[in-house]
Amino acid sequence: MPPQNIFPQKSEFVTSARFGALALIALLLMSNSVYSINPTERGNVRRFGVVQQTNPIMPGLHFKIPLIDTVDKVQVSLTTLHIPPFDVTTVDNQKVTLDLNFNYTVPDDKVNHVMYEIGRAGNADIESQIIPVAKDRASRVFASQNMVSVNMNRIDIQTQIEESISKSVEELFGIQPHSLQIASIKPSDAFMASNEAAVRAKNEAVAAENTKRTKQFEADQNVIEAKGAADSAIEAARGRAESVRLEAEANKTRLTLEGAGQEALIEAEIKPFGSPERYVQYLQAKASLQWNGQMPQVMSGSGGSASTLVIPMPGNFSGSK
Repeated sequence: MPPQNIFPQKSEFVTSARFGALALIALLLMSNSVYSINPTERGNVRRFGVVQQTNPIMPGLHFKIPLIDTVDKVQVSLTTLHIPPFDVTTVDNQKVTLDLNFNYTVPDDKVNHVMYEIGRAGNADIESQIIPVAKDRASRVFASQNMVSVNMNRIDIQTQIEESISKSVEELFGIQPHSLQIASIKPSDAFMASNEAAVRAKNEAVAAENTKRTKQFEADQNVIEAKGAADSAIEAARGRAESVRLEAEANKTRLTLEGAGQEALIEAEIKPFGSPERYVQYLQAKASLQWNGQMPQVMSGSGGSASTLVIPMPGNFSGSK
């Protein structure tokens, strides 16, 4: 019995290889003939460079001819385009660095326009087309602004930039703008240094003015205190002078009253005698009755010397009792 050949014949091996290759090619062609559009996208197909659909292809599973058709897609949901930091110049020739974010969507009726009439086919160039326009419109707005008032006018500046960019991109590219945010406005280092120096000088001036006012207040207080002390001393002196005057008037009044009293007393004593002469005679007579016969003496002078003071007696005094 001849030995059996356990290996397949060459023709069978070639047939199997061809069959496997065909199956693989068929599988690849089938997988390449199906594509999907996501809910956030719209698409279209180019066949030998010709756009196949007038309206965009909506989300779902779709078929194309493998190796012939090319599928283009564009995002139509809200897209935030970050515009990298760039420099603009204000009207007073100050450099400012801006950082912007721009939000937009692509309307269905503008999908073909965005994919096939702007830049290269698809959505590869749309953002690179928007960025230069956004920079230019922002630069135009800042060219009319003064750096000193930028922070104060920030809301108005953002509104102007948003309106200008929105209008331009809508007219040029057909996209639907939604909002724009200025992430940052950064002045130049030279301006910041100058501003800090100005703020520091202003603070120093304010501090000096406050010191001056404090010194002036203290001086005014000293003047007020001195004036108060002077007024107090004047009032005290006036009080003492008034006290002396009142005391003098009181003494004068007292003396006047005492004199008047003495006069009244004398008049009262004279009145019974009818006249001052007769009253004097009465006193002389009374003194004569009380005289002891000795002459009164008054010692005066110095060095042991003395003089005798003789008081004359009434004229009718006879020297006898």
